[in-house]
Amino acid sequence: MKRFSKRIGIEGVVGLTGLVILLAIAVVAPVFLSEPAERMDVLVAAEPASKEYWLGTDNLGRDVLARTLVAARLSIGLAIAATFFKFLVGVPLGAALAIAPKRIRNLGARMIDGALALPSILVAIVITTIIGPSAHGAVIAVAIAGMPTIARLSFTLSASVAGRDYIHGARNLGVSPWYIITRHVIPNTGDTFAVAIASSISLAIVELASLSFLGLGVHPPAYDWGTMLVDGAQSIYSTPWAALGPAAAIAISGIIFSFAGEAIGRLLNPQRRKQGKAGTSTSGGQEVWSTGSGSDAGALISVKGLRVSFPTEDGDGEVAAVRDVDVTINDSEIVGILGESGSGKTLMALSLGVLPPPGAAVSVQSHRFEDVDLNNIDQEAKKKLLATGIALVFQDPSASLNPALRVGTQLTESAIYHRAVPPKVAREAAVKRLQEVGITGAQQVVNQYPHEFSGGMRQRAMIAMGLMNSPKLIIADEPTTALDVTVQAQVLDQLRGINKTHGTAILLISHDIAVLYQICTRIIVMYGGKIVEDAPVDVILNEARHPYTKALLSAVLDATHPKDKPLYAIPGRAPALGEMPSGCPFHPRCSAARAKCKGDFPAMTDVGPNHTVACFQEDGSLAEDLRPLKSVAV
Repeated sequence: MKRFSKRIGIEGVVGLTGLVILLAIAVVAPVFLSEPAERMDVLVAAEPASKEYWLGTDNLGRDVLARTLVAARLSIGLAIAATFFKFLVGVPLGAALAIAPKRIRNLGARMIDGALALPSILVAIVITTIIGPSAHGAVIAVAIAGMPTIARLSFTLSASVAGRDYIHGARNLGVSPWYIITRHVIPNTGDTFAVAIASSISLAIVELASLSFLGLGVHPPAYDWGTMLVDGAQSIYSTPWAALGPAAAIAISGIIFSFAGEAIGRLLNPQRRKQGKAGTSTSGGQEVWSTGSGSDAGALISVKGLRVSFPTEDGDGEVAAVRDVDVTINDSEIVGILGESGSGKTLMALSLGVLPPPGAAVSVQSHRFEDVDLNNIDQEAKKKLLATGIALVFQDPSASLNPALRVGTQLTESAIYHRAVPPKVAREAAVKRLQEVGITGAQQVVNQYPHEFSGGMRQRAMIAMGLMNSPKLIIADEPTTALDVTVQAQVLDQLRGINKTHGTAILLISHDIAVLYQICTRIIVMYGGKIVEDAPVDVILNEARHPYTKALLSAVLDATHPKDKPLYAIPGRAPALGEMPSGCPFHPRCSAARAKCKGDFPAMTDVGPNHTVACFQEDGSLAEDLRPLKSVAV
C-alpha cells in the first residue's frame, strides 16, 4: 500500500478514494434515498440545516441532502455519457489527422482550430436549442461542443509520436491506419488522455448543470444538480443550503475526478511503474527459423537509377536528396555506407528496402530483390516480400521501440502479422531470438517495457526483432552511435555472429570509419546524395582514390599522427538540401578540383579489382596533406 501511494501521490490516493465513494453514492443513493428525496412535506418547507435535515429542506419540504446524493447518478451519468461520445469521435479524428498526408493534416488542423475559437458552452446552448431541450439533447450538445478540444488534444499528442521509427516501420509493414492508431498512437498517449477524460467529465458536469439551470437540460420530475440549483436559487437568501448543496457537489466531484485522473494517468504510464530486473548480456542462443542460405554468390538486392526527392516548401518543385545511385549487395555480404551527416546514407539505404520517410518521392529504373523485379509486382506483395526479407535496426532504439508496449509484444507483432505464426509460437521464438542476441533471462525480459532496458539491451532487442522474420538483409542505421565502446563492440559482435551463423547480409550505415573497419567487407562512400567511391574495406583504408574519401580518412586521428602537426579538418561544410552545387558536389571543398569538376559529375570508373570511383583525377593525385589511412584506432 505504501508503494502504491508513493507511485500516485497523496492527491492520487485522495482522488481514487473519493472516486470510489462518489461512484458508490451514484449507484446506491437512488436505491435507499429516493423516498426521502422525493417526499414533499409543506410543514417542514424551507427548513434550515438541522440534525434531521443536514442541508435543510427546499420550498416543498424535500430533504436537500438526499436529493443531492440521489441526483449524483443522473449528473455523473450524463457527464460520463457526454465525455464518452466526445472521445469516441475526437480521439480517432485527431489521431487520423496526425498520420494523414500533409495537406489533409493542415486543413483538418485549421478547421479544428476554428471550432475551438467558439466557447463550448455557447455552442452547446445553440445545439440544444436546435435539437430540443432534454437530457439526451444536452448530452449530445455537450459532446459535440467538446469534440474539437479532444480532437486537437489527440492531434497534438499523436503528432508527437507519429514521426517515431516504430510508427514509420508499422506503415511500411503495410498495416492499416486504424491498427497504427489503436496499437501504437493511442497507447503512447494513454496517460495524458486519462487526465483529459477526468477533466472532461468535470467540465461536462458543469456544462450539463448549466444547461439544466437554463431550462435546456433535465426537466422535472427528473432532477440533477442543475435543476436543484434552479430551485435553490429562488430562495438563496432564506435557505442558502438548498443551492449550496448541489453547488458543493459539483465542485467536490470536479476535484475528485481531476485527482483521480492524474492518479490513473500515472498508473497507465509504463515508465512510472516499478522497474523490473533487467537481463544481462551473454553469448549463446539458438535458432528459431532458418535464415539465408549463406551463399556468397549472387546479388541479393540491386538498384539502378535510384532517386529520392522531397517537395519544396512552396510545393512547386522538388529537391533531390539521393541522385542516380546504383547499388548492389550480395548474399552474406557486410557493406558499410560512409559519409558525413546529410550525405544521403540513410535515405539511400531505406529506399533500397522501399522504406522511404513520409513525403519522399522515390523513382528507380531497376529494382530487384532475390531475383524478383519489384517494379513488376503489386504494392501488397512488395511490402510482404520486403517486410519479411529486410530488417531495420535504427540509430535510436528508444524511438524505435514503442514505450507503451511490452518488448515481447513488439517482437512477435511482425511474425504474427506477416507469417500468421500463432501467438504462443511467436512468443517462444521471441524468447529464443533474445537469447541469440545475448540477453539472459529472456523469459522475464519479454514481459518488460523498453524503459526497463539499458541502451545496449534495447539495441539488442531491435536486432532480435529484425531476426523474427528470418531476413536476408539487415539495414543497421548507425546502431552503435549512442553506446559506449564496450557495448558498441558487443553489438558489432552480435551482427557479425548473425552474418556468420545465418548468412544474413548486412548494410551498416555509419560516419565512423573505425566501426566499419571492424565488421565490413566493402565500403560505399557517399557525398551530396551520390556514391563517390566503392571498394573493399582494406582498399578504402590504404588505396582510396576519391578526394572526399581521403579527406575523411585524413580527419581521423591515428597513432602515427605527428604531435606538432595540427589535426586535419575538411574545409567548408556539406551542402544543404536544395543548395547542391553543379557538377561534383565535393568540388567547393576539394583542393584538387578542376574546372571540369564544376560542370559535370564524373561517371563511376573502375580503377582496380572491385574498386570504382567517381572522380576526374585519373591518377588520384591530391594535395600533400591528404593521404590514405594506414591504421585505424578501434
